[in-house]
Amino acid sequence: MHENYKRSYTKEEAEDLVKWIDTFKPSGELDLGDGVLIRDLKKFSEQVKHIAKEKYNNPTFSGQIGLMMDVRLKLDSSAPQNPE
Repeated sequence: MHENYKRSYTKEEAEDLVKWIDTFKPSGELDLGDGVLIRDLKKFSEQVKHIAKEKYNNPTFSGQIGLMMDVRLKLDSSAPQNPE
């Protein structure tokens, strides 16, 4: 999947993701397919929220942010798709 993976993210993209997490409050378990299963979506979301706030432009953490953007895309049809 990983449709939304980028090497790094802008502050605006990170802030938008954090705002979505705070509003949507994802929880439960989610199977994204391709062998990606998130067993505790609430815990994962809180961890990614911290990463997005502090490390959004660090390529080391871009995978987690991209994965959360894929979660958002799957759960919220109004989510932005395929960033440039």
